[in-house]
Amino acid sequence: MLIGAAAVVAAMPSFAEEAPAPSGVVSFKDAAKIKSWDAWDDHKKPAPPKEKPCVTWKKLNELDPGLKEIGRLAVRGAKDIKSSKWSVGCETMDRDYADWNAYKHLLEPLGAKHGRLFSGWAKTEQEKGRYDFTWLDPQVREMAAMGVKPWICLSYGNPVYGSDFRLGMRVKQVTDKPEAFEAWLRYCTACVERYKDVVDEWEIWNEPFGQGPEYAEMFYRTAKAIRAVQPAAKCFCTAITFPGDYKCVLEKLKTENALDLGSYFIYHPYDANPDMSYAKRAEPLRKLVKSYSGAFDIMQGEVGCPAQLEFAHALHSMEWTEYSQAKWNLRRAIGDAARSIPSSVFTMIDLQYTFMLQSFGLVRSNTLKEFVYRRPSYYAMQNVYAIFDDDMLPQKHLTVKIAGRDVACNLFKRLGQSWRFYWFCGERPSSDLSFAPVDLDIPEKLERPLWVDMITGRVFEIPGSSIVWKKDGMTLRGVPMWDSPVAVVSRRAVTLARDWQKTSPKDIVDSFYRPGQGCFDGEYLQVGWTDICDTPYPEAVAALRELGVSLYGGRAGVFNAKEGKVNE
Repeated sequence: MLIGAAAVVAAMPSFAEEAPAPSGVVSFKDAAKIKSWDAWDDHKKPAPPKEKPCVTWKKLNELDPGLKEIGRLAVRGAKDIKSSKWSVGCETMDRDYADWNAYKHLLEPLGAKHGRLFSGWAKTEQEKGRYDFTWLDPQVREMAAMGVKPWICLSYGNPVYGSDFRLGMRVKQVTDKPEAFEAWLRYCTACVERYKDVVDEWEIWNEPFGQGPEYAEMFYRTAKAIRAVQPAAKCFCTAITFPGDYKCVLEKLKTENALDLGSYFIYHPYDANPDMSYAKRAEPLRKLVKSYSGAFDIMQGEVGCPAQLEFAHALHSMEWTEYSQAKWNLRRAIGDAARSIPSSVFTMIDLQYTFMLQSFGLVRSNTLKEFVYRRPSYYAMQNVYAIFDDDMLPQKHLTVKIAGRDVACNLFKRLGQSWRFYWFCGERPSSDLSFAPVDLDIPEKLERPLWVDMITGRVFEIPGSSIVWKKDGMTLRGVPMWDSPVAVVSRRAVTLARDWQKTSPKDIVDSFYRPGQGCFDGEYLQVGWTDICDTPYPEAVAALRELGVSLYGGRAGVFNAKEGKVNE
């Protein structure tokens, strides 16, 4: 005991001799340097700001199309979707225009399966020969962990090798300087080497408009460097001037006998009316690239719409709102899907440029780059991503005249069920929130047809009094229509969202088998079972149902084992 006490005394600090202060400790004289001397929680990490209410979202949910509402579309996070070709832009963090931590919690629930990042040569190599990827690592790794596959735009120039600080358009400042070009190739090689375990799609630069010869040389040499590290990598040719710059790249690859280096040729169709871009941009570009190789195709790699009147950047000097933004993004997305064009929406969050806060975000931010609220566009794209996975197959797209107005009509099939999408397409999306009734002739019979607003995901029944059955189809009378996509679909094709906390145990059990949940073939019965078939025999369905009711119902206390039935 005495020895122990002596040890304790020896361990105590001496009052005669001041112990050195631990690192980070401040004295009273430093009080003015810290935020608050007596704040209780100064040591804690600030909590993310609480989401503020979105007035436009509330108003959209109050609209009355004159039909009976029965629920909402069930949405899915990225981890719950096996595969799709949708991408969302997470750009410009290479220039600190957005904060990854401000919005990353919203990315997985959105449901996009791909995310676009910028690699930021200038930010990564601020001293010649020294790379610091630590700023990019969280974006790449955390995104991949969410079930969202990153694709990286290798960009831009670097002032330490002579590029000016307006980096975007200056391809020549790299390609015309041997030292800079070799440094660029070394940097790209290092980037691919670092992330090749989760990234295999590389966009080479961004929007080098009007620099065809220089960009052709950059694309060729950079793609070769990428393939040397990652032989199966896909190299994307970025958006450039049509057709001249694209031809420069294609001819360069052809001359070098290197057409295998190409894959997607990206375009950015910033048109006020998104429906007008296909004839003048997408279709001619697809025809051009496929004339060089059948393996080539096009990709819509960056496009979106402002949520307010902007004075600069794309679609400026036009009166946009959060209503017209949501309509615009939906029309672009479903139009792309109807033509089998992989598509990326610009962008996840508003971007704080040096001279403006740009309003293209699905998520609104402030000048501190903080999350404010999800715009209607976020929910609209969430609805698209939930149903337009790789099981949604385009069948037909056309424009028809209904009551003197141009109406886009896009037909898809998903798991054997038809999905039809309509909207007024003759003008650019407006902020008008009114519907116009139209008659739709549909050359097939939809059982219990529904009307779905794709912005909010609200689902409504089309009453029997509005249906005229015909020999080979049906006419729907007085269907609400506006300049934003609506779906007309059979009840059996739609999975509705459920508030499980408000659902009784009996209904939870029954929901696995109820046709109204889109589970007529017993597909959900295989949760927890080995998936041995697509459509179980009726006898298997009945047996699994009986077993499921007894297991789940018994645990929930709603199954009467003696009588072999569910309690009411």
